[in-house]
Parts: sequence; C-alpha cells; structure tokens
Amino acid sequence: MDPISLQNSTTSNLLRISGLASGIDTDSIVKQLMTAASQPLYELEQQKQWLQWQQEDLQDINTKLLSLRDNTLFKMKLQGTYLAKTVSSNTSIATATAGVNAVNGTYTLEVKTLASAATSASTTTIGGYTKNSDGSVTYSSLVDSDVTIKLNNVSIPIKAGSTINDIVSKINSYKNDTGVSATYDTTTDRLFLITNSTGSNAKIDFSGTTDSNALNFLTNILKLNMSTVTGDDAKFSFNGVEGLTSSTNNLTLAGININLTGTGITTLSVQTDTDTIYNSIKSFVDAYNDVITQINSKLTEERYYDYKPLTDAQKEQMKDSDITLWEQKARSGDLNGNSTLTSIYYSMRNAISGTVTASDGTKMTLSSIGITTGQWYEGGKLYIDDTKLKDAIQKNPQEVMDLFTKLTESPTDVNAIPGSSQNDGIAARLYYIVNNGINSITQEAGGGQYQLYDNSFLGQQINDLNQRMSDMQDHLNTLEQQYYNQFTQLETYMAQMNSQSQWLSQQLGG
Repeated sequence: MDPISLQNSTTSNLLRISGLASGIDTDSIVKQLMTAASQPLYELEQQKQWLQWQQEDLQDINTKLLSLRDNTLFKMKLQGTYLAKTVSSNTSIATATAGVNAVNGTYTLEVKTLASAATSASTTTIGGYTKNSDGSVTYSSLVDSDVTIKLNNVSIPIKAGSTINDIVSKINSYKNDTGVSATYDTTTDRLFLITNSTGSNAKIDFSGTTDSNALNFLTNILKLNMSTVTGDDAKFSFNGVEGLTSSTNNLTLAGININLTGTGITTLSVQTDTDTIYNSIKSFVDAYNDVITQINSKLTEERYYDYKPLTDAQKEQMKDSDITLWEQKARSGDLNGNSTLTSIYYSMRNAISGTVTASDGTKMTLSSIGITTGQWYEGGKLYIDDTKLKDAIQKNPQEVMDLFTKLTESPTDVNAIPGSSQNDGIAARLYYIVNNGINSITQEAGGGQYQLYDNSFLGQQINDLNQRMSDMQDHLNTLEQQYYNQFTQLETYMAQMNSQSQWLSQQLGG
C-alpha cells in the first residue's frame, strides 16, 4: 500500500502550492520521505500475507482430513464393510442379497406358490363411455342418486351423476383405509380392483354393503362379483424345512434377503464378496495416499527466502504473469517443518505401520494382506498387491476385518476413547488420530468460511497485524501532514525573504 496515494489521507484534499518561492519539488521530496517511512508498513503487509498463506494451506489440508475421516475412515472402522456377501441363484425363481449375518454356504429353496394380491373385476362391460363419430369419447353418468358402498368395512360415498372416472378417483381416495386400489380400462370397459398388499390377509369385501341401491350399483352397474376375495400366501421350503409361508414375496431367511420371482427349485450360494471389500480397502488406500502425500509435500517444500510477499505498490509495477511466478516462489515452503503437520504426519504413519492382534491371536500388519509402503522418498505412500489382498479377503476375512476394526476389549482406562489404544485396529486408530489432527489445525488456522469468529493462533496474529497496520497508517498520515507543514513554512519564509530582498533592491536603486 502506497501511503502517498491513500484516499483516506487527511492531507490528500488540501490545496498545496509547492515550490513557488523556493523552486523545490515538494511533492517529489515528500513522496521519497514517505516511501522510506513506510518501509515498516510494507514489512507488516508481508508478514500478514505470509500468515494468510499458512492459514489457507492449513485449512486446505484440514478439508482433506475431514473428507478422509467422514467419507472413508468412518466406513472402514465398521465391521459391516468387511462382511459383504454375494448370492448366486436362478433369478427366474428368486433373487437374493446377503446380510452381514449370512453364513457362507449353499442353501436349497423350493417355491411352490407365490404370494399374490386379492383382485376383482367387472364380469362384463359396464358402458362407462360412448365413442363419438369424430373419434372422441364421452364418459357416461353411472349413478342416478347418491349411494354409499362399504369396502372392507369402510364407507365410500358416491354422488349422483358420477362417471366411471369419478368412481375410480373416489375409491382410490380411500385406498389407505381400505387397502384397495381401483383402475378403469377403456379397452375392455371394465373396472379392476386390487389390494395394495399380498397374502391371505389381503381381501376385497363388499359384504358390509346392505343398502339396496348401493347393492344394485355394485352388481348391476359396476358388474362386480359380491363374493369376498382374498390373496394367497407364498408357500415354500428352505433347506428341507417344509410348510413355510409368507404373506409377501420378499422375505429373509438365515440372513439372506430373498425376493421370490417364480416357482421351482433353486440353490442360493452365499460367498464373501471379495471385490466389494477389496474396492473399499483400495478407496481407503487412495484417500490416505492423497492426504499423506499433500502433507509430506508441504512439510518438505523448499523455502525461497529471497522471494518475499509482494506489496500492492510492488504489484502495480509488475505484469500479472510475473506476479504469479514470483508468488509461487514466495509462497513455497510456508508450512515447511510446521509442528502441527509434523505431528499429524508421523502419527498417521505410525498408525499405518502398527501391529494388530486378530481375534484368533494372529499378529497382523498391512503388509500381511499385501499393502506396503513405497520408497523412503515417497513419504509413506501405500501400494497394494492386488493378488495378495484379494487372497487374504477370501481366505481370512475375519483377520482382515480385525486388522482395521478391532477395538480393545478390556482397556485399562474405563474412559478410553475408541482408537486411542495402540492395540486397536488401523482404521479405528487413524480415525482417532485424524480427528485430533483436525482439531489441532483448527486451533492453529481456524475453521475457514464456516467459522463466524476466528480465534485461532494464526487468526489472532493476523488481527494483531491489522491493528498495527492501522496504527502505522495513522502515524504515516500524520507524518505526511507534518512534512507538508514544514515545507509550507519554508515557502513562507522564502517568500518573506524574497519580498525583503526586492524592497532593499528598490531602496538601493533609488
């Protein structure tokens, strides 16, 4: 910021007559004096910019850590992630998915009948419409006087003059109460009724209708059969157990979610879903590598001490492309050796490299399942041996699950936090470490745009610099006025001396 050009300067609007008596370029001299006096302000601006860069880069890393915690680690510390199963079957008879409690194996399912809804329809055409000579349709009035029918003991009023469309709308307006839906087919000119559920408890029952006009309306106008109709239960056997029934075609047996689609015999083969579990672990490795690589690059980024943040006055004298190149150098290394990041970085690496005792007593590490650390210069990046990892998932799913999710069963401290123990699973430990890291960065750099008041360490430093810069600017404005006052006095003295000199010259000449 160039104090000479400040719009809020108390002297910028004063009428200044410079050098009329002395011939001195007052504005040029004052500008030079103020440039020298403003050097401390420029340094404060540079300090502020440096702190802002640190704050921005720390908040950017915090965003990555938040994503790693919430989108990846939360899922990875849940046992269900490692219990994914696949089920193969004859899909013309049944489709199936396995829950986490399903045991690997082959099951036999014989479907004898499917569950069905109760249905009823007009026995003949009802004359619901007439077709005009131009091809258009006119719907007929089917009700001469108001009637009330009872469907499944629910009263449904039908007004006089109602067409078949009005009747369908009225019946459907009560479907939540009756459990029955209606539709009208113009091709067959019939009303169709169907229950919203299946099974023997689903029914279409008009027996509660006793009024003669309503009965006539149902039988002679809508041409409906007055007999009560019920649905059917699904009948099946499972692994030799006979006589099983279900009111729906969707059921759960032995942890397997089954949708019956037809009759016949099929086997349900339950196996560990290796690909799904592998993809979850690979997504975790990718997310971890993204974060650990960014943190390591910032910790080891070269610092160019000769490139300091540019002031506004300096930027005015440079091209945009030059400013970009300069600031890339100036910003480089802003988090080099940062203590908060260093702690997070090594804590994450220690968690990854730790040993976990599986429930069967086996000592497990990531390398046990084919996940290893790259070269030293890669800063902790992980690599996957696809074959070894898939083999571990297929043969030892419990050990893989324990490696990531195990929690200490009997912690010495009853208030122990999950993941805080070195005996906990890798995902559980990482979740705990990353969560603490997020809090540490927030304390140092603030919460970004979602934080109403920034009371972080860097935020307080920036606020302090803002106050010092404001005080310095007030001082510079006062100093500038002082310089102009001094030059104004000089001009006044010079004018007086010139006037006296002219008077003496006139006297001597006379």
